[in-house]
Amino acid sequence: MMKIKYTTVFIDRDGTIGGNGHFKSLQDFRLFPYTVNAIKRLKANGMQVFGLSNQTHIEDGEMNYYDFFNSLLSIGFDDAFICPHSENTNCNCRKPKQGLIEQAHAKYDFDNSQSIIIGDRYSSDMQLALDCKMLGIHVSTGKSELNSPLNNKDITEGIIKVKNLEAAVDYIVV
Repeated sequence: MMKIKYTTVFIDRDGTIGGNGHFKSLQDFRLFPYTVNAIKRLKANGMQVFGLSNQTHIEDGEMNYYDFFNSLLSIGFDDAFICPHSENTNCNCRKPKQGLIEQAHAKYDFDNSQSIIIGDRYSSDMQLALDCKMLGIHVSTGKSELNSPLNNKDITEGIIKVKNLEAAVDYIVV
């Protein structure tokens, strides 16, 4: 079987590149030690690497959109797609809705079948990957969602489970 040539990787923030899966301010957020190198490895292998995040705290006024956006670019992301809305706002961009991926398509040329979403939440990140026909790579570093029905899916159903972002990149870059 021929391995798919992936071109585009979307990576969640909270719980995936750092933190514990719960919101942390820009000042309090700590990257995992391997995060910057993991992003560099993907880019060195010719992939576009984008941040992908729901950030309720922007709409709530606790965080500035541009400060958050720039914080993602500063660690090596090529671009970032951020939903600034709360769960109560009926937007089309809050994961697992597909608006952020649609925004990415408006700016970049990529094929969903050659794209990956890496994240720590089944209910948002992995559901979005499945809905967009992308590979979902679930990392166990963030919020535990053991009761999610998607937790029982396996690789044949479009979700791969790994320990952390570093292991996800090891899977992608063989």
